[in-house]
Amino acid sequence: MIKKSPEAYRTIGEASNEIGVPTYVLRFWETKFKQVKLIKRPGGRRFYKPEDIKLLLKIKNFLKNDGLSIKQVNERLNSGIDHSKSNNNEYITPVSEEKTTFKNKDEVFKRLNKILEILSK
Repeated sequence: MIKKSPEAYRTIGEASNEIGVPTYVLRFWETKFKQVKLIKRPGGRRFYKPEDIKLLLKIKNFLKNDGLSIKQVNERLNSGIDHSKSNNNEYITPVSEEKTTFKNKDEVFKRLNKILEILSK
């Protein structure tokens, strides 16, 4: 499979994978967040610009990690100020899910501690 450049537009399926939510969630968010300005072709096909992907990741972070309501997210997006609880304002694109097997508990604890260290920054 050919990897797209970061500047390339994404289909709804690609955006869904990159953001880590199902396609129906993206369609729902389109109706709730007018800040998302995707391109919709005459046949109904959706294309997401890199800025749309960043915005959708921010929306996901506000909803899932910060626990905000749709109304609260809209207020924050409309204010133009980033009020996210994360210290570094970066929204990490989830890596495609891979099955990882661990040989022992120590390996699991090392990975979990590494994740905890990243999240606590």
